[in-house]
Amino acid sequence: MRNRITRRHALRGLGAFVSLPFLEGMVPAGARAAAAKPPVRLVWLYAGSGMFMPAYKPAVVGKNWTDAKEFAPDTMLSNNVKIAPEVKPLATLEPLLPFKADVSVLSGLFHPGAFTRGTVVRHGQDPMCHLTGADLFRVPGVASRNSVSVDRVAARHLGQHTRIPSLALSHDRNMTINYTETGSPVPCDWNPWDVFQRLFSGPTAAEKAQAETRYQQKKSVLDAVVAETKALHGSLGAADRERLDEYLTQLREIEERAAQARKWEGVPLPTVPAGVKPLPKVAGVGQTLDLGNPQAAAGNFGPRVRLMLDVLVLALQTDQTRVATAVLGHMGDVYKEEKLNDAYHGYTHGISGPGGQVGMAAIDRLRVGHVAYLLGKMKAVQEADGSTLLDNALVHFGGGMGTWHESTDLANLVAGHGGGQFKMGEHLDCKKSPLAGLYLTMLQAAGVPAKRFADAAAPLGLG
Repeated sequence: MRNRITRRHALRGLGAFVSLPFLEGMVPAGARAAAAKPPVRLVWLYAGSGMFMPAYKPAVVGKNWTDAKEFAPDTMLSNNVKIAPEVKPLATLEPLLPFKADVSVLSGLFHPGAFTRGTVVRHGQDPMCHLTGADLFRVPGVASRNSVSVDRVAARHLGQHTRIPSLALSHDRNMTINYTETGSPVPCDWNPWDVFQRLFSGPTAAEKAQAETRYQQKKSVLDAVVAETKALHGSLGAADRERLDEYLTQLREIEERAAQARKWEGVPLPTVPAGVKPLPKVAGVGQTLDLGNPQAAAGNFGPRVRLMLDVLVLALQTDQTRVATAVLGHMGDVYKEEKLNDAYHGYTHGISGPGGQVGMAAIDRLRVGHVAYLLGKMKAVQEADGSTLLDNALVHFGGGMGTWHESTDLANLVAGHGGGQFKMGEHLDCKKSPLAGLYLTMLQAAGVPAKRFADAAAPLGLG
């Protein structure tokens, strides 16, 4: 007779803590038909400094939102600017088409009180207010004061049930969208290796040192739990053995990629060889930002972002956290690997010409591609009741500005089904509703007893 393992079972070794995915053996045979309902996970993804809305916003409301016609010749943006012929309707959302039934596109959402003019410029307000919805200038005589971000509200309640209350991830060490109850910024985790170690290494100083030794010796966290893994493997049924092997293989692959990323963190970038001419800038683009950021200078954000998302999925899959945020991009990003040589901010100021429009739309599509990557990973994770991780999650993606730095119609979408509470697959016109209403919907769907958030006193209906 096999001993039953629990959802909290883990492989423990010297300086190692390896949480497990769902296995059928965790549920008593007689109870599998009535398995406990998986918890709802909440994820917020952010891409800052705008969105080129003509290539993003569907023209059709409802379930047929993917119906798109080419722009008529001489179609104009506001400010008497012509849409470039290279720009195609819905091109930005194309990576999400395989997940149409799992995604709803939301237009007409904004933060009514957040984006007022003051001592903080719009590009600063964007990340500061995105998850707080706060009016930074609400306190007389105070230059600016933020409020609590929605992820912290969620973590205050849902974090009681997990080892890590929430994860705040970013592709850049200097960018955060998370704020405490007093409005102070929360430092983000930007190194996938460090997050991986936090998830799968013991918490004591001695165990952290052992994890560092493993890294220096090029050993795996799995090497420390060989005996436990072998014993567990022998106690499982065939389906669980296969599932465990698949999970541990995936774990090792991500660990290797995180170690490789760490290896290159401190390596300075090479100088441009003598005689090599700089690449030409795209016509019509405005200023190029030099933020002194080696990551931005190097470009190549894709592998870092996707490794970060892989680690995020592992954290949710092993129920180490039920709340996560991730910054996928901001205004200083330069995507040289995609032959886009200006910073995103430069493209946003160059949209009066075709170069700015094409560059902005191309980066928007890359960022939405990261969202699609995450959804695919979540949809591949099976839960105890046969549903998927995506079925039991709500994933929000958006930013705080539109095409022209405006904040009255933001690019937003939500994916997942919140444990079967929501059907997706539509474009919903929210008719100038507070974005905080969507956040309130997400909180309540996960069981957080919130009655209001920011300037929203009622949840947003999702159809």
